[in-house]
Amino acid sequence: MKKTIISILILTMLFGITGCKNNPDNNSGALSKPDNSSSDEAVTSKPNDNATSKPNNAQNSKPNNSKPANTQSSVSTTPTSPENVTRVYNTKLNFEVNDPIKSTFYDSQNGNSLPYALYLPKSYSTAKKYPVLLFLHGAGELGSDNQKQLNNIRNMFTYNGDFISQCILICPQTPVWWNLDRQYTGDQGGTLGSALHLLEKIQKTYSCDQNRIYVTGLSMGGYATWDILESYGDIFAAGVPLCGGGNSGNGAAFVDIPIRIYHGTNDPTVSFNSSQSMYNAIKAAGGNKVELYPLNGVGHDAWNPAYRDRDLFSWMFAQNKANNPSGKYEYVNYFKIVDSNGKTVISEEDIFFVDYLIDWGNSDAVDIYITLTDAGKDKLNNAYTKSGGKEFTVYCSNQKLYSFKATKPISDNVFSIVGVFNEENYFSFVSIIQKALSEIN
Repeated sequence: MKKTIISILILTMLFGITGCKNNPDNNSGALSKPDNSSSDEAVTSKPNDNATSKPNNAQNSKPNNSKPANTQSSVSTTPTSPENVTRVYNTKLNFEVNDPIKSTFYDSQNGNSLPYALYLPKSYSTAKKYPVLLFLHGAGELGSDNQKQLNNIRNMFTYNGDFISQCILICPQTPVWWNLDRQYTGDQGGTLGSALHLLEKIQKTYSCDQNRIYVTGLSMGGYATWDILESYGDIFAAGVPLCGGGNSGNGAAFVDIPIRIYHGTNDPTVSFNSSQSMYNAIKAAGGNKVELYPLNGVGHDAWNPAYRDRDLFSWMFAQNKANNPSGKYEYVNYFKIVDSNGKTVISEEDIFFVDYLIDWGNSDAVDIYITLTDAGKDKLNNAYTKSGGKEFTVYCSNQKLYSFKATKPISDNVFSIVGVFNEENYFSFVSIIQKALSEIN
């Protein structure tokens, strides 16, 4: 039987997978991603606020990972498997995104025509309610080509595609500054009102979770996010304004809305003080649902680190006006093994690198070998020892892959996943872990 083993050494800033059959970028597990051909242009037509005090805000709660103790560069081709799994190949990762539906929304209330791109989950079903994310682009994407507004959201797909693939993402485009007049109508100046009308149409047309509507925007769209939250904050479960500014004279309007603010401290276009003053105003009004994330040394492109921040998406998609009024959330690991009590035993921070083996003679079976750090191996074996044969469950993001009972400890740092993936569906899993390790390193 012909077997081919392919090693993938995960290095810092390595984003491609080598040696995969038939160009895995074309496999069904790959996410559709928007084109990134340009960046946001300078924003100069809004004034900056002048607050200078720095908040004592909560820090980003992503895991603090250390380098693995072991330095091996390859694994045994016959690793010890701690589980007994029948080859079934029934696991299909639901991290896929349809190509966007592109259309133009005619707003009969104010006469605007607003191009927009709409992303739906591949697994979209009217039997399920989906969270909705409204994205508002920056000044560099002004126009009517219905494409440029997608330029700066690539990191949403690359690093948090499992979240995006399970939501309805709305990306309208405006030819002029986003402006929301207080009558929710208008001509050219009312395109933000038209974006809200478009949101209403999507809510009526598709199966949306009315308690999980989110809004985010960058630069000019960051200003728009503040504007929309100030006047229509009751619609949204959370807001994420990036490198923008708002009406700091009305902090009370935002106290009940979960908000995360991201802004580069070295932003030459929109002063960091614009976000600082909004944070200060909300806190002064008694708000405790707002957090400010200063991006030290970052310029105007706050969207790049923000939209790759897994903690942000873990937080945002946990916000639910009806079921989670306290706003509690847990960081969603890319990969984890959970014991029978629901406790995470190991996660991506315990992984050194990943290998996979394609068995061309057995229905294109793909066995995956996860090489753990020494600390990860010890944690897993310790859990096995204490389990007394109890069940463990393997997850990729929030999707359950399979459960197993530990029969014996691993001896060479390798945890193997056998009988779950084939050549059609392994790539999503491997690439998700690869992205996690790239981010950790």
